[in-house]
Amino acid sequence: MPIKHDRPGLDRIIFFTDGVFAIAITLLALNLHLPANAGKDGLADDLIRLLPDYQSYAISFAVIGLYWISHHHYFRFIRRYDYPFVTLNIGLLMSVAILPFATSVLDTFGSQRSAVAFYALCMAFTGFMKTLLWHYAAQNLRLVHRRLSIQRIRRLTRRAMIPPLVFVNSIVIAMFNPMLAKLSWGAIALAFL
Repeated sequence: MPIKHDRPGLDRIIFFTDGVFAIAITLLALNLHLPANAGKDGLADDLIRLLPDYQSYAISFAVIGLYWISHHHYFRFIRRYDYPFVTLNIGLLMSVAILPFATSVLDTFGSQRSAVAFYALCMAFTGFMKTLLWHYAAQNLRLVHRRLSIQRIRRLTRRAMIPPLVFVNSIVIAMFNPMLAKLSWGAIALAFL
């Protein structure tokens, strides 16, 4: 596949990607619903009962936001593209687009092992797709700036692997303790701090 050097083509990839991330992060808020009889016993009580939903929303918003920040950061180094790269980016966007659904499953069935594992699997797959996209672009300086050091590429690749590895490990934890699996996701924030 020929490598393309045109800036408008690369910009279209970035704009489309930003749009999918923005829609996915917006759809998270649409999963928050008050019960049909909200306000009868006091709106404050109804809002408090939604705390687990807020928690899922906040976690998903933060993780999707981190994936977007990371994607944005990596695109600072990407100078060219080819169609395998575009295909990998579409795969990443497909995995981002399912995250609002995974969040709604977690909101509804958050105490069940399979719901926590499904959510973690979706998040891990997204992280692996992002890492694969970066690896493809950076391998042998295929699509990245020619002066980017191998050490920096390795460091960026290792950082990209942190979220998916945390989520994969949490799938195993969820089989024994779904709440502990959810708590383990905080390791992502600790790793980046």
